[in-house]
Amino acid sequence: MPTRSVPAALGDEPALFTEHHPRPRDHVRLLVRTSGANVDDACSFAFLQFLRYQPDREHVYGWLLRTATREAIKLDQRARRTAPLPVGGDDDRGAQPVDERACPELQFELLAARQAVAAAGMTDRERRIVGLHAAGLTYTEVAKVTGDSERTVERQLLRGRRKLRAARIRHGG
Repeated sequence: MPTRSVPAALGDEPALFTEHHPRPRDHVRLLVRTSGANVDDACSFAFLQFLRYQPDREHVYGWLLRTATREAIKLDQRARRTAPLPVGGDDDRGAQPVDERACPELQFELLAARQAVAAAGMTDRERRIVGLHAAGLTYTEVAKVTGDSERTVERQLLRGRRKLRAARIRHGG
């Protein structure tokens, strides 16, 4: 396997960092709607890549901005895939957390559901998607919340339901 040679540092990196450090951060914030932590991580990543690949010095800022923007988009997509569901916000149609202690029947139902899911051996992703669908979200809404495609949501639901059915048959239910 051929090895890629790493360009040697030219010695102007500290000056370029000082000159360009705050600018990409401000512009990436305008270009990508994501958290400040994602923007900071993306800009740091861009400077590390700059040190690694030593691009043309004539277009340093454009290169840094493009690299940081792409990384910020990737980080934002990754964060959206694992983001928790909103509770009590504007976009959850007024859903409020349920206090299962107020109703003993509900507590027993939740306990039975937890046991069924545990017995089914579903993956975290399957559990999350089945739970969202059971909460009343459509395939499109589940896809939007998880960042998956509708086809992926459909496949995960099918697998999760199949595992739940098999667990119910195994346990005589």
